[in-house]
Amino acid sequence: MRFSKAVCTLLVPLPFCLMTAAQIPAPRGSSSAAERVRERNEADLQRRMWEMRHLEERLRAATEQPRMPPPEPKLSDEEKQRILKLRKVDAADIERYKALLKQDDAGIFKIFPDLGCVSKTVVSIAAECAKFVPLSSSFTFRTNNYSDAVYHDIHYENERIVSNSFFSQGVFVTVGDEPIEAIDLSHPALKYLVSIEPDADPKSAKDHARAYMTGLEADGYKFADHFVPLENATYAMRMMAYRLSNPLKPISDETTTAEMMFHSLTFDKRVDIVVLFRVLRRDENSGLTIVWKQLSRADAGKIKFGKNDPLKDFRPDESKH
Repeated sequence: MRFSKAVCTLLVPLPFCLMTAAQIPAPRGSSSAAERVRERNEADLQRRMWEMRHLEERLRAATEQPRMPPPEPKLSDEEKQRILKLRKVDAADIERYKALLKQDDAGIFKIFPDLGCVSKTVVSIAAECAKFVPLSSSFTFRTNNYSDAVYHDIHYENERIVSNSFFSQGVFVTVGDEPIEAIDLSHPALKYLVSIEPDADPKSAKDHARAYMTGLEADGYKFADHFVPLENATYAMRMMAYRLSNPLKPISDETTTAEMMFHSLTFDKRVDIVVLFRVLRRDENSGLTIVWKQLSRADAGKIKFGKNDPLKDFRPDESKH
């Protein structure tokens, strides 16, 4: 499918706009961990609101979009304050992990389930949607920010944490009820995780994506792209946000939707990371408090499509939102 020149002009900047906004840094200068967490939450919500305002006119103009997150609802000042209040991490948790939170590659946040309350055309008023917390169901450890269904590291829906973002492979393993401070890459649960070789072609990437959808066993542990989160449990994750090896043609009125998605990868943080995180508690809105630290970071692997391979996401269609 191709877009007319007018529609393409409006739509192409959409992912570019989203990624540029995501690079707005959180405020600095607060001395306490609690203040830094609060300021990051406020800055993140401001960033997402900026995205919403700039995406709205482009989404309205486009007759059909590539796999993009559905437009978010307009939020009143009251709703913004509600989100910030619900995202607020318990002071006792921040105090408990204050030493860890001083590290650059560590953090603490709350994530809330995607209850299916917002679609491209409908905002549900069902009773269960009273507990829905907008803009708070996806998170990326790569940039330490809330994210969306397309570019996330983790997404919370249907009582599961999943990782099925565009042109990426996330793999989880349950470590168990162990404190994250003492765990490093030498832990037995991480042996297979760190040994995974990034894929270099779409066929092998697709085969592995299918395997992780089902889950596979190694070294006495199960590795999958999803899990049911439990309180007081620690998990490890390998996130491989692949890059495209093939050159792309410059954007024009002949650019396909798939090509535009791959162009947008330039503006996402494409890296290969291993992180450790612990679910501390679940609140009355099913929100999970998660503390995390990064164990390793490397350049992302590149996938090259053959001459006759269609340029598309390697993830199976049934794994996508």
